[in-house]
Amino acid sequence: MGFQIISGLPFWFVMLCLAMGAAVAAILYFRNKTSGFSKSLVILLAVLRFISFSLIAFLLLSPLIKTIGRSTEKPTVVIGVDNSSSMFAGNDSLFLSSDLPKFYEQLKSGLANNFEVRFYTFGQDVVQSDKPDFKDAKTDISSFISSINTEFYNRNLGAMVLLSDGIYNAGENPLYALRNSMYPVFTVKFGDTTVKRDLIISGVNHNRYAYKGNRFPVEVKVHAREAAGASTNLTVYQDGKEIFSRPIKVSSANQVFTIPFFIEAGETGLKKYSIALEAIPDEINTTNNRREIFVEIKEMRQKVALVAASPHPDLAALKRALENSNNYQVDLFMAADFNAKVTDYSLFILHQLPSAANQSNRLTDEIIKNKIPVLFILGSQSDLSRLNQFKTGLTLSGFNQSTNEALPMLNKDFPLFMLSTQMEKLFAVLPPLISPFANYQISNATYILAYQKLGQAITNIPLIAFTQTAEVRYGIIAGEGIWKWRMQDFATNATHQTFDDLINKTVQYLSQPGDKGNFRLYWNNYYAENEPVDFSARLYNDTDEPITGPEVEMQITNEDGKEFNYSFTTNGLIYQLSAGSLPAGLYSFKAQTDPGTGVVIRSGNFVVSPLNLEDVNTVANHRLLNAMASETGGTSFVPADVQKIIEVIKNREDIKPVVYSKKRYTDLVDFFPLLMLIILLMGVEWFLRKFHGSY
Repeated sequence: MGFQIISGLPFWFVMLCLAMGAAVAAILYFRNKTSGFSKSLVILLAVLRFISFSLIAFLLLSPLIKTIGRSTEKPTVVIGVDNSSSMFAGNDSLFLSSDLPKFYEQLKSGLANNFEVRFYTFGQDVVQSDKPDFKDAKTDISSFISSINTEFYNRNLGAMVLLSDGIYNAGENPLYALRNSMYPVFTVKFGDTTVKRDLIISGVNHNRYAYKGNRFPVEVKVHAREAAGASTNLTVYQDGKEIFSRPIKVSSANQVFTIPFFIEAGETGLKKYSIALEAIPDEINTTNNRREIFVEIKEMRQKVALVAASPHPDLAALKRALENSNNYQVDLFMAADFNAKVTDYSLFILHQLPSAANQSNRLTDEIIKNKIPVLFILGSQSDLSRLNQFKTGLTLSGFNQSTNEALPMLNKDFPLFMLSTQMEKLFAVLPPLISPFANYQISNATYILAYQKLGQAITNIPLIAFTQTAEVRYGIIAGEGIWKWRMQDFATNATHQTFDDLINKTVQYLSQPGDKGNFRLYWNNYYAENEPVDFSARLYNDTDEPITGPEVEMQITNEDGKEFNYSFTTNGLIYQLSAGSLPAGLYSFKAQTDPGTGVVIRSGNFVVSPLNLEDVNTVANHRLLNAMASETGGTSFVPADVQKIIEVIKNREDIKPVVYSKKRYTDLVDFFPLLMLIILLMGVEWFLRKFHGSY
């Protein structure tokens, strides 16, 4: 560390300070002679006065101390291991279970003196750990690279050592994630690149929902590898009973079959269908010969009326979102042309209705009279005074045709239906809606899904809200332009699925019969195998006030009859339960509590869908690993090359420590040692004068 004294004034001002100190000392001790002092004492006192006064004068120049500190950052070597189950399925399983810790230790000891070594695992999540268990159900290499790039942004990341079989089944191509990489990637190749005899159910296309009495389509894709001349049977079972079968004859070494068929939808509820391929002789892997699908059989398709004040892009976005689910028949009307029977529909979506130009009194009166749920979408054409007559739980006043651009701020404690992680991420990037500028008043029975964010200010004004009265449910989206949300979903996720899911959950909640009981339970029908199974609940007393005193217990039962017991926790006025990740299958549950008026029970079922990603492709992709190393100036190795990896990294000229310099400026007036020096000089001078009889 070095330092220097600087000032904003010219250097000759320092000479002036010294001259002033010398002048004061000369006047005091040489011009005015002090009797009784020896010559040597006079000189000493003059020197003390000269130094102290010169320092005080120098401080008037506002000098600064400039200090330069230097620190050295070792280059970091990131070691990431693929934690997916496909890694453990090949011939390297013995190495991974017994020799990997030794491999880690050799890398760490060989690099520790010159590098900082960090260990990570990746698969479906990126975790800083040196203890992989090889149980992840998917592999996302690009997510690992992006995570490391973010964590080590503007830091000295020297190299990445990637242990993988090159098989990825989630995220983008890892080569794309390395396009702007400033560090070399050294890949360590695992797995077997030999294509072996195998039959694989590589995909099953089907609808999640079907309607009782209808036939719904299923399409199974079968991939046959190195199985020329073999014969097998594809069989579909429901509750152990065979409902479909078809023989398959393989004629080439690499052949793909697409087998379509229909299944009759019987009784309502969640149904499981098992699809199996008969194994062939010498087949290397039979776990990928079986798949299970789950379909919810419903009573009837619901009819939704989408009625608008005028044409708008929102209408197409809403209609497509609902029709893609195959659960709803959506009829689109302009308000002036509506001539259908109101009671034929289980839900109305009113876009900017009632409006100032079209009151639609007959339509709205019929909706109110028949207690039909409504989703209102507000905009610049809305007649808010007429809207308030619906008693939706949201009252707007003072509207003078002014609007705001309102960004959505998601309420993560929203209890009426479950919000996926993907939906939470989408809300963070959604564009604003054009929302009426008015005074918003909400009732106690209103639940807010998203608040309005105006500029940088997060308000308590609802953007999306729901109200459940004793007889009917209402929803309000307080802004137009929701079509942009569907476009943003595609721009972010390359699919409309998350937006469509939001609209479907909204319509599903509004259109289902209201739960007027004291105990209201919310859950998803479908969960992925790698996501937590979450529930939320609300409990009310006889005056419909939310309470959280009583305990809520839940019992979840799997297909084998095994029971798991849980207890809800409270978060504000909401009960919550996370059962964690459960194995794939069909589950039933029973939740119960006693609000003081007797035991109340709610029951239902849900599905945990298997991912099956790691079984589809078991052939290692060493070509990708070689390309990743070549793209970044690295090298590919095999597990036995641990010493070569160490030597190559240590001998790289571009992996070096980085020296950082940090400048700091301190006002000399605040420099405590200098203050003590001045006090000491003046104190010694005063003491000597007093000691020798002067003042």
